[in-house]
Amino acid sequence: MIQLVYESRFGLARGALLLDGRPFCYQEGLENDPALDRLGVVSLARLTAKAGGMAFLTLADGAEAILDAPQEILAKLPEGAAVEIEIVAEARAGKRARARLLKEGQGALRRLSPVASLRERLLALAGGAVAELDDPDVLDAAEAEALSPSGPMSGGGHLSLERTRALIACDVDAGAGESVLTPRAFAKACNERAMAEVARRLRLSGLAGLVVVDLIGKRHDGARLTGLLRAAFGDEPVQIGALGKFGTLEFVRPWAATPLMDRRDDPLRHAHLLLREAARRAEPGRFLTLRAPATILDRVRTQLAGSLDPLAAVMRLESAAQTEVMLT
Repeated sequence: MIQLVYESRFGLARGALLLDGRPFCYQEGLENDPALDRLGVVSLARLTAKAGGMAFLTLADGAEAILDAPQEILAKLPEGAAVEIEIVAEARAGKRARARLLKEGQGALRRLSPVASLRERLLALAGGAVAELDDPDVLDAAEAEALSPSGPMSGGGHLSLERTRALIACDVDAGAGESVLTPRAFAKACNERAMAEVARRLRLSGLAGLVVVDLIGKRHDGARLTGLLRAAFGDEPVQIGALGKFGTLEFVRPWAATPLMDRRDDPLRHAHLLLREAARRAEPGRFLTLRAPATILDRVRTQLAGSLDPLAAVMRLESAAQTEVMLT
């Protein structure tokens, strides 16, 4: 059974999906995000330019994206054409969002799919019945792991994930822990449990693209490991290559949602963190002073404007170089 942990306040929300008590998905942001460059959003966009075999789009809200379509199709689309598209990969560090062509369109640029809440998007990802769990500590743990996916594996061994410009490097290490197994048997067990952990941590962190897993040792059962990896990804369209002679396993996972680590400097994320800290520190009869740079306070003001949350009435905002919450 998949569990959903979810919380929302001030129009901001965050949630995590857990399987067997372990998080495999974490998302946060506006509770109802109207942006057109979010994963799965269908809209009518404008083909603004073609260059170097690529096509560039402008969406109705001003966001930009790259259009994925066969060259023979792109050749028939003139610049300025209206096209119906679906976002298949959100923007990430140094990369624009990507969209797939559905068909040519007509009329004004506009959104075609309804705005889905963060909760609805998580339930859709769960793909079935979920159990509700109310535990902010679980959300905090999922968020922390999404930002830093390297760490020990349950049952023994250590898995490191490092992002480079070209690929995601994963290293499986037996570590220094004691085991009742022989070194060779323990290494085999670590490699096998790493297949499920690689899939879970990539999903949780939002990392994708070319992934190279450096396994322990060099003599492996390739069919066994690739079978475990494919099972761990389920229906995801992951392309798995043959096991390398140097003990590495390579595969490609398509990019989808923006990795949380790419949003570290996003004013909306910092506003969310600041409001969460204020909610934790609130005491009856006390005012809260939220201090932060102006760009973050602007986002806080937007979320507090018209809010019916009783905490909004006791918050005061002050510009400062560092974020801070004070009780007064």
